[in-house]
Amino acid sequence: MAQTLSENPAKRHDELSYQVERAAERCRESGSVGDLVRLRDLRVLAGEQLGPKAGTAWDGDAPAPPPPDLFADAAGGIPEIDGRDLDIAALSSAMHHHGALILRNMISPRAARGFRHGIDNTMAAANAHLEATKDGGEDTRPTAMKADYMPVSEDDDDLPLRQHKAFLGKSGAIETFLSPRLAFDLFDCFERLGFRRLLQAYFRDEPCVSFKKSVLRRAEPLIYPAEWHQDGAFMTTDIKSVNVWIALSECGGGTDSPGMDLLPKRLNSIVPTGINGAAFNWSVSGTTVTETFPDLKAARPYFAPGDAILFDHYNLHATSSDPAFTKTRYAIETWFFAKSRCAINQHPVYW
Repeated sequence: MAQTLSENPAKRHDELSYQVERAAERCRESGSVGDLVRLRDLRVLAGEQLGPKAGTAWDGDAPAPPPPDLFADAAGGIPEIDGRDLDIAALSSAMHHHGALILRNMISPRAARGFRHGIDNTMAAANAHLEATKDGGEDTRPTAMKADYMPVSEDDDDLPLRQHKAFLGKSGAIETFLSPRLAFDLFDCFERLGFRRLLQAYFRDEPCVSFKKSVLRRAEPLIYPAEWHQDGAFMTTDIKSVNVWIALSECGGGTDSPGMDLLPKRLNSIVPTGINGAAFNWSVSGTTVTETFPDLKAARPYFAPGDAILFDHYNLHATSSDPAFTKTRYAIETWFFAKSRCAINQHPVYW
């Protein structure tokens, strides 16, 4: 940190907000690699202050009353709205009653192309870094590539995080915050779209972000069916969350690229995991899904580049699998938490 932080939680929150915003302003002015990396590192370091004692300005608010169901005609499906119509009423209603909300045209096709290009650059830079540093070598990559991929200094000492990276790598994914440039571009995009204000109202708290679960995806079609899961099975459930999954290429139902299968139902508990042939202790087998919800058919939405879907840690979903899927799918997934109700084991990052 650039300065010693106050021991008073509320004052510390204000100090961190000031430091992060100043660093973001410097990035907007300079766009330099050094400023991009410093902002990323500051957000990651400041994330260590988050959790039940975060002391945000929203502490003490009474629980919000249940919202009315604005999407009653979506029964058996997932509510959809245009991204321009997203507000706190639509988000609260869809999440409370249906467990998910599809946003059409959340970002433009041009912005989606830009993020696809950025993901390609990030993965190329990551491979170059790994090649340069294997066997103890020195990272002599061009400076520009370091803005596309730069490990956080603590990564090498964090075994669970290294194992998580290896797991992601097998599925064509990489943590967003390992790309200082794309992380900056993405969160500037969220700011312009008004997501900070939206999530403040929804959480009744300040929002933060998951390091481990916010990822850039360039995924090939699966050979075998993916595991159903609820992210709350490994994040824990005493949290407030919203996941924003943005399709950057055409995918899902009616296409030749894998999207997502989702159970179109609001859940408020974790479905039994690790039984009936589930591959992991946190995943849910297809047999369990069928036995638990015999009258429900999984939804497989169509996504155009720039469409998105929002859901939380109770949503039951899986990556789509089908022999008809032959094309690579690009997407960005960003998990947001309430700062005082975040999943500590997912390494919260300050926003």
